[in-house]
Amino acid sequence: MYMHGSRGLVLFIAAAMLGMACKDDKSTNVPGAEVFNATLNGANERPTPVSTTAAGTATVTISGDSITWTVNITSAIDSVFIGHIHKGGANDAGGVIQSLSPTPTGIGFTGLLASGSVVPPDSVLTLMRAGNAYVNIHTKAHTGGEIRGQLVKQ
Repeated sequence: MYMHGSRGLVLFIAAAMLGMACKDDKSTNVPGAEVFNATLNGANERPTPVSTTAAGTATVTISGDSITWTVNITSAIDSVFIGHIHKGGANDAGGVIQSLSPTPTGIGFTGLLASGSVVPPDSVLTLMRAGNAYVNIHTKAHTGGEIRGQLVKQ
């Protein structure tokens, strides 16, 4: 009985080692998830800050070659119609590089505004990693953007 148990243990260890040796090489090439956060408010808008009580947060995660995002409104906002990730530093007003596809809102909205996932062009990932990307939420009252926040790697 003791021999059978020892042989079973040896076979188990050998199988485990063989499984590790046969592991798909692609899994070792996938970088760990990278998390970026942004605090959204009107004072961050460029070129001119916006006077608003609306506020929120955005989290964008890079995993492999895809990104996922969530945008939450923490202090009421009115009539959102679109949200994006834009190219640019904290004092820049740059072009759109990724739509965040928020649900259009009515008056006094708070809560989850947008979530999604996509495989973006490599340039989006490069800009985020370099600190040159921000989230901007556009409303009917402020079509150029009402609340904005720079994406900062955590």
